[in-house]
Amino acid sequence: MKKQTLQEWLTEAEERFGADKKQWEFKCPACERVSSVQDFLDEDADPNSVYQQCIGRVNGKGSTDQKDVGYGCNWASYGLFGTLGKGRKVLNDGEEVEVFNFPNHEVVTS
Repeated sequence: MKKQTLQEWLTEAEERFGADKKQWEFKCPACERVSSVQDFLDEDADPNSVYQQCIGRVNGKGSTDQKDVGYGCNWASYGLFGTLGKGRKVLNDGEEVEVFNFPNHEVVTS
């Protein structure tokens, strides 16, 4: 599992998705659904939850079956099994936080 400082994580996200944080995306380790910050805003959910919760937890349609990816599942990285070894650990002010990984998209160059 990749470990990074908060600044390294933020820098990588901006390199991948650009400066508009609404376009930043994260992949649920359980159902593998990709959600953006904008997806969470569209659901009137806390955009800071996108890197730790599957969209299914906030849209009211999440399934407990992690194979049902239509609307997402109910996974959260702060649960018992974290990111199932498919996420990252981000160090901020001495605290290590387990977060969802970025999806495997091409890195934005502009």
